[in-house]
Amino acid sequence: MHLTLREMKALILAPHLLAIWLAAAGTATLASPFGTDQMPVLMRGIYWLVAIGLAVFLSNLIITWSYETPRLSRLPELARELLGALIFSVVYAGLLVAFGKLFFSRDGFPGYALMLVYVMPICVAITGIVHLMRGSKVDASAPPPEGPARFLKRINPTLGTRLIRLSMQDHYVEVVTCKGNQLILMRFADALEELEGIEGWRIHRSHWVAEVGLAALKRDGGKAIIITSDGAELPVSRTYLPALRDAGVIKRLS
Repeated sequence: MHLTLREMKALILAPHLLAIWLAAAGTATLASPFGTDQMPVLMRGIYWLVAIGLAVFLSNLIITWSYETPRLSRLPELARELLGALIFSVVYAGLLVAFGKLFFSRDGFPGYALMLVYVMPICVAITGIVHLMRGSKVDASAPPPEGPARFLKRINPTLGTRLIRLSMQDHYVEVVTCKGNQLILMRFADALEELEGIEGWRIHRSHWVAEVGLAALKRDGGKAIIITSDGAELPVSRTYLPALRDAGVIKRLS
């Protein structure tokens, strides 16, 4: 999974992730699990901000990778998400133990095996709940199959229907129009399937740009980067570059 600095910043600063991060850190600071009640309140707060910040970022990074990677595409989506949760648990339990030792040296702090027992069931349970919530949200809001550009029916009417680009953010799709942006809870692949009737190009595993949103092309070393009409700079992956060349898009924007 290759993320640009811009994509990583968007992932970290996504409003729903910030809310989860701060709420969980505040709860853990007050509850003081794993013997952190022995720390001064300020140090305890810093500890849980960093520890849970790592959890929020790494879990989204790893679970999104397992959810979207082509190598696992034959598995059911829930199985891919659970696999990501298990990988995250193995990594995060070790980080949490190592990080805890930097703050205090209590002998009673859980070792790796015990920490993994604590972390893994929670990660698996949360992943299952998020999967059910996402499925429920998508089914409830799914527009009727008739008519062109079904995806446009998901967008807040105040944003209009002139799409500039779509980008994947965690389990959400960021929609950018000429009037603003919106996060929609659904799979990126499903969003692309609902764009029939709208001319555009998938330029990356995580990005689609409407024809009217293409503004310019620049090079960063050997990499092609498309600049959209809203000023975003999106990478073009090697997978989708040949199709853009064949259609004359690269030549037209250069």
